[in-house]
Amino acid sequence: MTNEAPATTAALQGRIADLEQQLKLSDEGVSRLAQRCLALEQEVQACAAAHPQREMRTDSPTLLQPLLYYDTGFGFSEKDTLTAPDCTTDQLTGAVTATFELPVAAQKLRFDPGELPCCVTQLLFSDDRIVWEPANGTNLQGNTTLFLGDDPNYRLEGLSQYPAGMKLVVSYCYYPLEKLADEPLFCALLESVQLLQKNKNGEKQHIAELEQAVAAQQQTVALLHQQIAELHQKNAEVAARCQSYETSLEGVLNSSSWKLTLPLRRLLGLFRRSH
Repeated sequence: MTNEAPATTAALQGRIADLEQQLKLSDEGVSRLAQRCLALEQEVQACAAAHPQREMRTDSPTLLQPLLYYDTGFGFSEKDTLTAPDCTTDQLTGAVTATFELPVAAQKLRFDPGELPCCVTQLLFSDDRIVWEPANGTNLQGNTTLFLGDDPNYRLEGLSQYPAGMKLVVSYCYYPLEKLADEPLFCALLESVQLLQKNKNGEKQHIAELEQAVAAQQQTVALLHQQIAELHQKNAEVAARCQSYETSLEGVLNSSSWKLTLPLRRLLGLFRRSH
């Protein structure tokens, strides 16, 4: 019994040491896990601070609401806007139908499908005289427009005047891009489209600069042609004066020769009469 007690005590002490070691390792693991969680939380906060637009705003109905701006002669303003009392939206397909009625006569119209970056397809107005052009978007194939920035809008043209009481029905499919903001494939495609748009804008600017340079060269060439024409005219005037001087000089010379040879001609006449 005396020998068994020390052995039991040693075993218990060994077990306690093992448990203490495991507890220490467990504490170290928990500490590393806490540090990792803190680092991840800081990364999320930094990302949110660097990209505040990534905060989802599609839950706000006002940002998805279609608006019609009307210009009565003083430009577009927030006070001259219409919301559609009759507006239906299919959450599954994204199809939207809205009806607007002008309270006063307008000179120009502007249509905003929503306030968020989006893709708009199948845009159609009830008055087929109206034609539309995106003011800050890119037209794609198949009656599709891509808006990469906030406040997407269309310029409406085709009529010189829009009478008071005019009803305008618009239908389209509206897809906010923020719903796809976390999809890697979509982000890659979006970056490609943005790059293409940037290159397109750069090409437009380069073409505009070339056109300005060509216009300046044409203006310079026209000025040179004008100067050449003026020089030709001056040359013709100088040539005419030279011709006049030569004719006058010949007359003077002929008259002088006649006077110089007069005595000789008289002597010759006397000689002839004497013989």
